[in-house]
Amino acid sequence: MKTVYLYGGTGKYSGTAAFEWNCPEVGNTHRFILFVAQENNEAQQQVAINELEQFGFTELQVGEGKPIAVEVLNEPQMKAFQKHYEGALAEGSSIVWYPRIIGDRPRFPDPC
Repeated sequence: MKTVYLYGGTGKYSGTAAFEWNCPEVGNTHRFILFVAQENNEAQQQVAINELEQFGFTELQVGEGKPIAVEVLNEPQMKAFQKHYEGALAEGSSIVWYPRIIGDRPRFPDPC
């Protein structure tokens, strides 16, 4: 039985993905959560890194993988992650990347 593991981290999008997807702008660094369907019940850091490279990320910093608690996906605030869990089971992996660019300073309106 497959278990979906979550790997959080940061990476720079290179634009050299192995497939087309809703990717960030080339050259920007973003936080992400990678969902990976695995056959065994232990984190596999290198598998996650290989998947992230297929998505086109470089300069990776990847945290230790943790198995997802599937029942959490039923909570209203977690509904958006259900499609990524299902995508990982169907395709092997799925990624959520956060639009805020690492290194950007928050932009505040000019004072009046």
